[in-house]
Amino acid sequence: MVKEKTINSYSTHWHEFYEIELIISGSGSYIIDGVEQKIENNMLFFMTPVNFHKVITKGTKVITLMFMGEVCDNNMLFKLSSIFDSDSVKLSQEDAEYLAMVMHELNLASCDNDDEYSFYLLNSILGKICKIKNTHRHGYMSRVQKSMLYVQNNFRNDIGLRDVADNAAVTPSYMSSIFSKECGVSFKEYLNTIRYDYAKKLLEYSDMTVTDICFESGFCDYANFERHFKERFSISPSQYRKEKRAVI
Repeated sequence: MVKEKTINSYSTHWHEFYEIELIISGSGSYIIDGVEQKIENNMLFFMTPVNFHKVITKGTKVITLMFMGEVCDNNMLFKLSSIFDSDSVKLSQEDAEYLAMVMHELNLASCDNDDEYSFYLLNSILGKICKIKNTHRHGYMSRVQKSMLYVQNNFRNDIGLRDVADNAAVTPSYMSSIFSKECGVSFKEYLNTIRYDYAKKLLEYSDMTVTDICFESGFCDYANFERHFKERFSISPSQYRKEKRAVI
């Protein structure tokens, strides 16, 4: 979905989809996972489903592109997710005009329900951004990188090693071995790190109950969630929320 709109300040929020925002005009601040970026003309911001973001502005004009991970080339999506770490990029006028043009074309294709053309246009946008960021990640994703992206897109669901292995077309034991070797941590620890970090953000910024946060973050057992949260962070989820709210 592509929208050209005027935005004002937004409180901290998050999405289950990917979001690209191209600044046409305006000023202010974009805060992604606590890192502040200045809003300027021709700035581009990229947010994944694990990013929490806040906007402080008034009357800023943007083109917003929102999409799910399964509707684009996952190789380029992984590259963008890797090189954008609470980051933004300042575009040249030429690059900004090009992306705005392709986004407009993508909007027309989407309105016509032309899925194939939309797929190519979306990948053109992602590829252009990768080129602008000067990434040197060539070739296709490894099985582990593909699995990392799968986790980023599905960590809220009840997924495990077998699901990730099936997605990468390997056995669970082989996935476990190569994941630990390439990432330096087990698959379970990688998945739990993403889930607990997401839970911490929900505790800080949402009004959801701690129980709801447990399940929204992908955990299936509240007692285990609370116990392991305290073991990991030396504080209970409720205490963590109180401390963060006291600071705010």
